[in-house]
Amino acid sequence: MKHLPAAIASIVLAAASVHAAASVHAAAPVHAQQQTPPVPTSAAPTPPSATATIEELAHIRARLLALQEAINQREVPPGGLTSLNEAKEERARLLEQMRRFSAQTTPVTVRVPIDPRLVEVSNRMSPDFGPEPMKGMVRRTFINHFADTVETDLSTRGSRAGITVDLPVAMLTIIGPQWEVEEAKAAMQDALPGYLQRVLELEAIEASSRDSQRYLREREQFIQLERSTVNIDWEGGALRDLVKAVRSTVECNVVLAEPSVGTLVIPALSVNRVAPDVFFQSLQSIPLAEGRQLSVSVIAPEPRATDGNSPTPVETRPVIVIAEKLSANPIDRPASVTQRIFDLGDWPGAEGAGMKALIEAIDFAMQANGTAEQMKVRFHEPSRILFAKGPADSIRLVGEIVDVIRNQK
Repeated sequence: MKHLPAAIASIVLAAASVHAAASVHAAAPVHAQQQTPPVPTSAAPTPPSATATIEELAHIRARLLALQEAINQREVPPGGLTSLNEAKEERARLLEQMRRFSAQTTPVTVRVPIDPRLVEVSNRMSPDFGPEPMKGMVRRTFINHFADTVETDLSTRGSRAGITVDLPVAMLTIIGPQWEVEEAKAAMQDALPGYLQRVLELEAIEASSRDSQRYLREREQFIQLERSTVNIDWEGGALRDLVKAVRSTVECNVVLAEPSVGTLVIPALSVNRVAPDVFFQSLQSIPLAEGRQLSVSVIAPEPRATDGNSPTPVETRPVIVIAEKLSANPIDRPASVTQRIFDLGDWPGAEGAGMKALIEAIDFAMQANGTAEQMKVRFHEPSRILFAKGPADSIRLVGEIVDVIRNQK
């Protein structure tokens, strides 16, 4: 959870500052005379509470820090004092007053259990401390961060209390003067609710950010897939138009071996998320008109290493070559179909035996070259027009036969 510790630290500092301000505000000025009600001579004086003592000592410490800073910088001291000499006298008086609390300043070591809520958060989440995730040989957790933050705040107020974490036994060890140890315990208790609340808030923000990032990644992957695959509802048409439609949505290299290949009619089809090379190769399995077929070759680039050791190929695309598949037997090879009209109006032999001889000659020639079944020849007697449709080679042969018959004497 990147930047989470820094964000949460402000919560701890704010809570601790409120606690410190309350302590200083509650304590009476150190040099003021305390007004106390009279008590019977037989009654013992009531000792101050532990909280009142800590607040009074915290006030003295804060006052001493301010005076010492003014003396070090040789500035006019705060609190209504007019000279550095008065500041030094005030500091001496406060130090003397501090000595009256010798029992509260005795060094102690206290171990307190870590709050179960902080343990649970620390076990469930791993904060990101940037380039320094370790402190010594121990990985830092939210427990360490919380303890360090409270200790740092106390230190800025002049506290000598130190807080260490013993994770295996879930205990915090606080070392320092007795009253400052108690102050540290109170500061942690005050800061913990806000710290936990902020951690949970930032956890929710992090989770939302992760969900958003995952959505963006998945959307980018989907867009990339759409851009790199063929997704088309083809209504049927010339191959060249199909190639144009595919290339308008997918970057691919498609080469037609001959211009005539582009005129072949591809029937209707629909595909989704198919690689371009796979899509065009699949066209080989589609039967086309007049028994024609496609032949598709994919020429993939040879892998090229980026350096002498890495085998990573350079990003290139294959070339897809589309041609018409040729039959092994030339006689059975599908030929391009064409048609021609012959005007026999000026031919005297178009009537009777001459026309019959022409038709028989054409039929004989078509039988000879194996295209008789593919040829259609019709004669319209009223207009004297001969209509022929079939392979281009056969149509040319019909034209030669017509010329020969018409020129016979």
